[in-house]
Amino acid sequence: MAVDNILQKAIALKDSILQVTSGIDVTIDNYWPMRVCVGIYQGNERLDSILMLLKKSDLESANILTRSLFELAVNLAYIDKDVSKRLPEYLKHGKVPTTKEEVEKLQEELGKDKQLDAWNIVPKRIWKSIRRMCCDLGKDWINEYEIFYPYVSVPTHAGAFTLGDNYKRLLERQTPSDLEKATVLVTALDFHLRVAEVAAGVFPLQIKSETVKKMRSECQGLGKSLV
Repeated sequence: MAVDNILQKAIALKDSILQVTSGIDVTIDNYWPMRVCVGIYQGNERLDSILMLLKKSDLESANILTRSLFELAVNLAYIDKDVSKRLPEYLKHGKVPTTKEEVEKLQEELGKDKQLDAWNIVPKRIWKSIRRMCCDLGKDWINEYEIFYPYVSVPTHAGAFTLGDNYKRLLERQTPSDLEKATVLVTALDFHLRVAEVAAGVFPLQIKSETVKKMRSECQGLGKSLV
């Protein structure tokens, strides 16, 4: 299959995924459906943004957003394996109030300290390392962590240490190839479909598991065509 055809199929699959995962209704009295719903919204927005960046030939920024999609998928898939144990730990680390007393305490703190901002509330450290969660999730996840994650972490964190082909491309304003664009988009689609798999278990009436499986199979087929 020609690369430009793969890219167009990936764009069409992106549209299908957004159609399936949009418009979820969720009540605010259950933290797990709420978190999964937010994850779907975040993933949908990032997919749209990734495609916009690729159309602008901004491969590096698209990779950075794809990395965030991977982290989102890892966190949700990890919690989904044992929601009753892991979700409370996740919420507690994030200082999310889950009782009336905790809500009142947070409101009191916010009311007393007008200078209190996100820096005071948001945890300074992650709740679990990505590697640890990937090891728990299995071989496919740890392979992504060892191959994909280090590559996209360079432009995310290293700043001036962006080297190799990316460095040369930025200096010479080279346009990424369709192969590079398709690879990023297909990778992003795969990560978001992993989020959708979790969502299908939480919202079975709104997101059909079989539909997500078929999309994932199509996405994997596109990925094999790129090799």
